[in-house]
Amino acid sequence: MSAIENAVIETVQLLSGSKIPPWKVESHLQETYSLIPPENYRLSAKIRRRYLRERTGVDIKYLTLPEKPYLVNLECGVCSIPYQLAAFDNNRYCSVCGEELIEDKPQKTYPLTANYIGGIDDYFSYCGNFECHGDIEKEFTGILQYGTGLGPIGVTRGGFFIKRYGGADIKVTETARACRNLGYMFPDESSRKQALQLIEDFLYAVREEMNISLSKWRGNVQFIELLPVEDMGRIYLFIDFTAEFDLYRGHGAISKAAGIAKKMIDEKLGSAGIKFLQSGIIQGYDGDLKPSYRNKRGRYCLARLSIPESEFEKLTGKTSEDFLDIVRMDSKGAEKLGGLHHTGMGGEIIAGVYKAAKINPHAPLVSSTQKIICYGEGGNIIYGVEMPNIEAGTISSTEGAVPPLGREMMQVMGINSAREFAAYLTMLVLAGELNLSIEIARGNLYKAD
Repeated sequence: MSAIENAVIETVQLLSGSKIPPWKVESHLQETYSLIPPENYRLSAKIRRRYLRERTGVDIKYLTLPEKPYLVNLECGVCSIPYQLAAFDNNRYCSVCGEELIEDKPQKTYPLTANYIGGIDDYFSYCGNFECHGDIEKEFTGILQYGTGLGPIGVTRGGFFIKRYGGADIKVTETARACRNLGYMFPDESSRKQALQLIEDFLYAVREEMNISLSKWRGNVQFIELLPVEDMGRIYLFIDFTAEFDLYRGHGAISKAAGIAKKMIDEKLGSAGIKFLQSGIIQGYDGDLKPSYRNKRGRYCLARLSIPESEFEKLTGKTSEDFLDIVRMDSKGAEKLGGLHHTGMGGEIIAGVYKAAKINPHAPLVSSTQKIICYGEGGNIIYGVEMPNIEAGTISSTEGAVPPLGREMMQVMGINSAREFAAYLTMLVLAGELNLSIEIARGNLYKAD
């Protein structure tokens, strides 16, 4: 057996036994086997990948591992602009003036991202194992597509806290909601009243046709709201359809079903001689890309961890009341901005999970509505995150195919359903937020040199 192979086997065993954390693999290879940068970077990624294969049974095929998985420093000699680029990036020209970039001498190298396991355009990290109980009883494997930086370390550390204190308690709804809205504009109040009466009598037939369309995706219309609205002399009627799905995100399916409803209602109003000036699929009211307290989209999930006050005080170096004051102060800052208590860690983690799974929605805005919960109870500190509208579908649908890499990564994560995806996402946010709160309380972040 070669010295390199021995280093791989021994380090995988250390990871399996939780003897070293994922972010210490590079330094372990350097200190124990004298494998200095950049030689240790690619080997560290291979070690984490082998560990994941042994742990999950998934042989990672679609996530590419480049030959030079590290960063290098460069500079434009004309503009004096410093660059830090991936070593495998062949575009070595200044983005401003087009001159060829110069490498520093001697060359210095840096990891692409903490806990790196692969990716050329997107850098993926392994972030530990996450145990949950309650509505979902499972241990997940943490994978993030997080970009460069140390962020994955924070999530990993938080995951260690979750494991140490018995796992997170998870509450997650059985189904997810997806909604779509119709809008009508009428010339006068009399026309709207006639339309309202006709539509109310006609809704049963509309709902039946919508459910025929939704049944392919195991969805059905649960709520219909009729909302008369006036604005600047204009007379509107909104019809809001909310459907529930167990496996799918359902956004594309409800949109098509709303199109069926619009056609039926337009024709019914026309045949009855009821005049309307405009009709259309209206996105303003349905919550599309709008964080809201109204849980009209996605799935509700809550993750909480209970830590004894005495343990918490050891972790933070603060009294429990002092720690709670810090969290309250952070929450008040979010309220002053008019939003939910949503810190930066959660926003990045949510986006990182979506990107790793390669699912819709790719943008984090829809599902980054988040509230931190923190209080004392029975000698314990309860720390949690509430996510009222997680949108996640794990199966390809009308919204597009989940690509092979996304399906592979969800296999590694251990995600088998949209409900598990919601629990997984919430638990990783809990891990990151908990670690961030502890580090802020300790005074370890943003301090002067």
